[in-house]
This record gives sequence, C-alpha cells and structure tokens, in this order.
Amino acid sequence: MKKQTISLILLSFLAFAACTPKEEAQTEFDFTNTCWFDGYEFFVGQADTTRPGTFIFEGGNLHEGGANFALQRIAVDTFVIVPAYELDIDYVSVGVVGDTATRELIGDRIAIICHRPDDPECDTLWMFDPGTKEPIQAYEDLLIAKRLSDLSGTYYDAKKKITYTFSDTTLIRTKDNGNTDTNSFSIFYAFDMPSHVLIISEKEQFWYERTPQGLDLFHVKYWKSEDDYTREARFAVLTRQ
Repeated sequence: MKKQTISLILLSFLAFAACTPKEEAQTEFDFTNTCWFDGYEFFVGQADTTRPGTFIFEGGNLHEGGANFALQRIAVDTFVIVPAYELDIDYVSVGVVGDTATRELIGDRIAIICHRPDDPECDTLWMFDPGTKEPIQAYEDLLIAKRLSDLSGTYYDAKKKITYTFSDTTLIRTKDNGNTDTNSFSIFYAFDMPSHVLIISEKEQFWYERTPQGLDLFHVKYWKSEDDYTREARFAVLTRQ
C-alpha cells in the first residue's frame, strides 16, 4: 500500500519542458518526445523512421506496459489511427484502426482527440510535462491528482444528515448538530494502480463511485491473500453541494 499526498495543482498540465513539442515549419506538429495521458494510461510519442508522417506512441500503466498506437498524418492536424507495428495488424490502445484523430488546443492544453461517429466520447489524450521526472513517475502523480480531483468538493448525506468535505487528502465530516470529525486518508493501490478505495484508518475503509449527483460510498471487504478489496453494500448516497 502506498500513501500519497499530492496537490491538485498537478491537474493543470502547463508548460511543456522535458516532453517539449517542436513546430515543423510552423505548421505541422512534431510529437517526438511528447507525453500524453488519457486518465488511465500514458504514452510517449516518437517519429516512425520507416513511415514518413507517422508517429508511434508507446506506454502503459503502473501495472504493465505494452500499450501502443500510431498516428498517420493526412492533413496538418488530422491523422488516421494505425497500428504501431506491422505485427500488431489490428491492435491499437486508442480508438480503433481507421479512426480519425485531431490535434487540438483546448484552452491552454494540447489534446489528441479520436473521432468516431458512433462514439463521440471515445478517446481523448492530454499532453503533460513530466518536468525532471521520468514520464511514468509524472504519470503516477497525474493519476493520484485525478483521483483527488474526482473527490474534491462538499457533499451531503441527507439520510444521515452528514456533510462530507474532501480537500486534497483530508476528509471532514460534519453532522447537522455541529459535531465535526476530521481525518486524513490515503488511496489504496490495487495491482500497482490507485483504486477507488480510501483508507481512513485501520478500522475504516470505503469505496467511492462518482455519480451525476455526487458520490456513492460502499463498504469494502479486504482479501489478505490478494492484498485487495472488493466493493460491498452501499452505505451512503452523497449529493454535491
């Protein structure tokens, strides 16, 4: 189990230093040594020396590698998703072979967006800067920051009349009568990846799930042989305030 205390500022993917793109003739974007994050896996881009106008992206997650795909340029900022290697035939980790993808600037963030007519929310990758860290280390920070961002905010349990406030790695629970309980928490790692289980203490752990209204909280059961938790019965429905 790992304990992480990481500021939510990591969510602002600003300044592109170690993974820095170059502009080719101020028109065509060069993905060489750029780093990308889709919320679950990370990728590092490199030019394909055997296929002009094609870039290979390789990566994975904290548990395993082997994730890859390639972009073949068909216009300045428009690409077709193709396999990274000939032996993969139809395998790609982003979208499906033949999908169109575009490079877009959204606010101050650069994204690769996969477009598929029957799935408008298929895949979006955001560029990030690992700074002085290895890409996989910076990626782990982003994963934790995303988890904390998902939790961040104030929620109300109308049934038990308790207000939950998540701020960074602190949970404040306030009853309607004014009694307050403040705890720090850590995120449990399952198979090397940060999970949805929050560790409050040795006696208290629970599973959270985001909902359109806020958060649902569940009891958990720990399996020592697997060093993992399973989700059990729901015990709270929280509405974002």
